[in-house]
Amino acid sequence: MRLGAPSLQQLVRQARDEPQVFLPHVVPHPAGTWIGLGSVALGAWAHGRDVSPMVQWIALAGLLVGMWLYARLKRAEAGWQVDFAARSIAPRGLPGEPVSLDDSGWSLACAPGERRSSVAIDLRHADRGRVARLYDSGPRLRGTKMTHLNELADVLAERLRIARSGPRL
Repeated sequence: MRLGAPSLQQLVRQARDEPQVFLPHVVPHPAGTWIGLGSVALGAWAHGRDVSPMVQWIALAGLLVGMWLYARLKRAEAGWQVDFAARSIAPRGLPGEPVSLDDSGWSLACAPGERRSSVAIDLRHADRGRVARLYDSGPRLRGTKMTHLNELADVLAERLRIARSGPRL
């Protein structure tokens, strides 16, 4: 479930068809955290008190729902705006400076992501190394999602007219 965050397949479509694409930084929605913390507080309050066991079961169920929401419900907070005509990449809500891809030495690479079993698309420069992490897939990327990630990297590189380096995963 993604709240306000496009799927990888939607990003590939946008990168192919539109003059600009926004590559979001996808993070867990805070609803899972708040429900989980509220449930822990309810359970701590009910512990050792003369309350119905149903209250403790509700606290446990709420904690499990909060954990599930934290893992499944995502939202886009900030990210990178890619403008194909201007051949530029600019941060939106992230620290960093806009990058113009006018000179040579630029490439896009698929590389290991920040979290375990995640894959990222990085903007690299031959002299400076990694300049920006444009997209991080999140954990559990397999099968068709991996194909879509490779497609996204290929389409971005082609439309920005820069090299695609790194393995095709």
